[in-house]
Amino acid sequence: MSDSRTFIRVFLFTFLGLMLLAGIILLFTWLFLRPTIPQVTVTTLSLSNFNTSTQGITGTWRLSFTLHNRNKKTTITYNKFRTSLFYHSKFIAKIALDRFKQRERSKLTLGAATLSANNAYFEPRAVTDLNGDRSKGSVPFDIQSSVDTEFRAGLWKFRKPQSLQIFCKNIPVGISSNATSGELVGGPKECQVKE
Repeated sequence: MSDSRTFIRVFLFTFLGLMLLAGIILLFTWLFLRPTIPQVTVTTLSLSNFNTSTQGITGTWRLSFTLHNRNKKTTITYNKFRTSLFYHSKFIAKIALDRFKQRERSKLTLGAATLSANNAYFEPRAVTDLNGDRSKGSVPFDIQSSVDTEFRAGLWKFRKPQSLQIFCKNIPVGISSNATSGELVGGPKECQVKE
């Protein structure tokens, strides 16, 4: 009887010891490899062939982002990068970018994504507001992106694919009333990134 008790005690202590060791390993991994979300900046936003009509908008916007992966040991794979352009919550255009990967501790510039609108319907009031901003010398646009990401450290894959929402609000493009082109005013603008 004492042999069976000894066996049960040794088994329980071994089991508890292994569980404690597994917990410490998981805690260590989580503390040192926990991924942080990337920092996103709009580096350029230019506009060409711009025109408004009573109920429409035409133009070509060229957009560049800089993505900063601050993780020391984690790469980020961006699976679906969908970007939309708005003026005061009024949709103008959208684009989807192909899958790409970013190495740890790196900055990556996504250059010259082109968003176009060709006499796209725009509410008359929104056209009036936009022309009012043009008369002041700049028009603020909003950029929203939704991206599915995967974080990896070597063979270790963190969670299932994670969806990030990127909000770049009031990005001013300098354009006057009679001009058809304009550029980002005031240098790069940092965006808000949410999980």
